[in-house]
Amino acid sequence: MPPSGQQLTDREAALLTEYELIRNEVKKMGSLIAEINEEELDALTQSMRSVEQKLALVYTVFRSSIYAHLSQQDVGGQTQDGLSVYSEQFQTNCPPFD
Repeated sequence: MPPSGQQLTDREAALLTEYELIRNEVKKMGSLIAEINEEELDALTQSMRSVEQKLALVYTVFRSSIYAHLSQQDVGGQTQDGLSVYSEQFQTNCPPFD
């Protein structure tokens, strides 16, 4: 703020106007984010959990088919060492299901 009795220059007034516009946009964005968090976050979280469970199921089926394939090779003359090396390549960071 200028000392009392001084007027703002045109440049200073324009700058303050732009700051006020930016402040209003940031406030709108904050309220929109708060609204999304209150209303849509739970639905989005549930949807993502569903996708995560389906992905884990696909991973389990894929891993069991790999195991079945390697077991068939083991019957055909492969050693068990090949299975353990192959199994170590398929690690996951998916949380276990409760």
